[in-house]
This record gives sequence, C-alpha cells and structure tokens, in this order.
Amino acid sequence: MLKEHFGINEKGHLTIRGYDAVELAERFGTPLYVMDEDRIRENYRRFKSAFSSWPKLLVCYAYKANNNMAICKILQQEGAGAEVASLVELKIAFRVGVPPEKIIFNGPNKTEEELREAVENEVLVNLDSMDEFERIVAIARRLGKTARIGFRVNPNIKPPTHPYIMAGARESKFGLDLESGEALEAYRRASVTKEVRIEAVHCHIGSQILEPEPFIEEAEKIMEFVAELSRICKIEKVDFGGGVGIPYKGETPMPLEKLGQEMVMKVKRVVERENLEPPTLVLEPGRYLVADAGILLLRVGAFKERTFMPSWVYVDAGMNALIRPALYGSYHHIELANRMNEEHNCLVNVAGPLCETSDILGWERRLPRPRPGDIVAVFDVGAYGLSMSNQHTAHPRPAVVLVSKRGVEVIRERETFEDLTRLDRIPAWLI
Repeated sequence: MLKEHFGINEKGHLTIRGYDAVELAERFGTPLYVMDEDRIRENYRRFKSAFSSWPKLLVCYAYKANNNMAICKILQQEGAGAEVASLVELKIAFRVGVPPEKIIFNGPNKTEEELREAVENEVLVNLDSMDEFERIVAIARRLGKTARIGFRVNPNIKPPTHPYIMAGARESKFGLDLESGEALEAYRRASVTKEVRIEAVHCHIGSQILEPEPFIEEAEKIMEFVAELSRICKIEKVDFGGGVGIPYKGETPMPLEKLGQEMVMKVKRVVERENLEPPTLVLEPGRYLVADAGILLLRVGAFKERTFMPSWVYVDAGMNALIRPALYGSYHHIELANRMNEEHNCLVNVAGPLCETSDILGWERRLPRPRPGDIVAVFDVGAYGLSMSNQHTAHPRPAVVLVSKRGVEVIRERETFEDLTRLDRIPAWLI
C-alpha cells in the first residue's frame, strides 16, 4: 500500500520523503499533518504533462482541496493558476502571487462582496445562475468596469463516485442545464449585455473519479455546446473543472496519459470541424495534486479489547481533524508508524476522542496489537483533511509541517485556547 515517497527505516518506522514519522510526531506533537512538498511538485508536473499536447493550457489548482498558503505557494511556483470558491481563497491566491488572469472564481452562490472583489481585480467569474448574472451586471455598472464571465453548465453526467461529490448530474445543485436550453439562453442574454465580457464555458462533473470515460463524455458534450455557442459569442476558455481521483484503497489509478489524449482529441476534433480559434483548455485539479502528499499522525491513548468483535483503539483526533470517513464512509489506509514491520494480527476499529458515535477513522483494520503511546499514521489526507476540519468539542485543529529535501518547517501552527475563543464576547450584563 505504500507509495514511492514513503518507506520503512532500520527502526521499523514509517518514513515520508526520508523523514522518520515517529520523530516528527515527537518533535512537533500530535495530532499532526505532514505534507510532502516534493510529492506535490511531482503530481503537478505529471498532471500537466498528460495534457501538454494542447498548446494553450491553464492548470488551476482547486484551493478547496487544501488552501494552506504554503501549499498554494508551492503550486504557484510550479506555474499553476488558482480555482477559488470564496473571498478568502481569492485573497490567498493574490497573497501567494497568482496573477488575476490565472484565477478562476467558481461557486453556486457568490456574495456581493466576492463578486465586487473579483470584478475590481478583473478575475474571471463562472456564474452559476441568472440571479448571479444580474448581481454581477449591477456591480460592474456601479464600478464602471466590464466583468469577465463564463457560465457553469450542467451536462447531466453521472460518474461512478459518491453521490455527495457528484456535481454534473442534472438533479445536482450546480450549473445551468444544458439539455433544456437554459445554458444556451444564458449565453444569448449575456452576449447583448455591455457590462460583461464572455470568455469561458465551465463544467465540473464531480470528484474522486478514477475512470476516463466520464471526462471524455464531458469533453464531447461541452465541445458540442461550444460549437453551438460559436454562432453567438467567442469562447476563449473551455474549463472542464477537476475531479480526477486517487487510489485510496489500492484501486487502479486513473490512466492519466490516456485521459489527456482522449480529451484533447475531442477538443481538437470540434475546433477543426468548426474552424474555431483554439481555446485555452482549463483544468482544475485539487485532490490529485495534494491528497497523497499528506499523512495525519496521531497518538494512541487507549486500547479497549473486545471478544468476538473488533477491539477499539482510541487516538487523539478523529472527525474533527479528518471528517471524510464520517461524512462519506471514505477509506484511508492506517498503519502504526512506529511498528511497521510487526505482524498485523489484531482486528480493530480506529476511533477519535469525540462524543460522537460516528467519530471513526477506520473500521475493521488489521494492525499490530496497539499500545498507548503508539503513533498511528492515516494516509492520503492532503486533500479535504485540514480544509474540512473543525473544532468539535473545542478540540484545536492540528499543526501542519512541510517536509522537503530542503528541510522541515511548520506551515500552520497548532490552534490554542486563545485561537478558539478570541472571537467570543460576553455581554456586559453577564459580568
């Protein structure tokens, strides 16, 4: 199960990029996220290379996967743009040096402030509804600027993924319907509105997809729509969103080269058939770039043995630090980082410290018989781990360290009592 940036040293300890995970846990404490800088760079280069046969390519990292500023800076250095879905994410992109022309602002219900900030800074906004369209028109008129826009369209594609992260089905909350003509009418209306400049078509069909076929179908449907739009307006950017998954449980990885070749072929075919100017192909990977670059290190506090059923091992964080297993039933591989070479002869459930029955990180896992003080490693947590973490029962969120061939450094401090309470106010009449 270990990928190539992990190993086992002479002590029988897990290593990440050559660093002893147990030593990291002792030095920085637990719970602790550890991110591998070099793995992120490798993943980005591999992803971009798969689509490099198309001459005009913009890869925008989806900040929702992990919006830590150091992670975003690594990808900015690699040349990635930013796909943002909130005002703070937009400001993070500016802070780490992503230029406005490489930022895409998505989301189904952007606020007045978010739209104003995007228009003022000339960021491309993909609109999700005609109500959003009316708001951005009014904002652009007040500012005396022209808003750069696209529309998110819904192609009614149902990839094999969890229903909570299926975003391109007709019944989902996202996008303007393609089949009914709703999306076409939106572009027709925008094409005669002087406050906006149409630049893009956007689509995102879902997340954690490991088969190329849904993306190939997406490319075919969207490009046929682009051909139809060419009678109304010029489309400069065709944005296929993100969604490429990773193998969490030993699944067959996405054949990335095949995916890139097939999608580019669909784009090229329509461009040549319709004699269109080649658009910029936009892709918005998140999970693929950062998920397997991260592990979560936890310390065992107690072991509760059970007869004729899995025993319980309790660690110092659960769904507060990693909610995906509780929310989606997601699988994350788990090991004892300090006892990697020992026989995995004990069937356990790995649980956190919260007062929630759903506070489980792993059901029915085989591990060496756990002992208090053991270090548990939870794998593939670099995406939607920290970004979906919470402060249930006032548990501070974990620290994050970055490992690199250049060293180790904290990139997010562990939260404290002061962090969790600094925004609280007690009214004078209660004092």
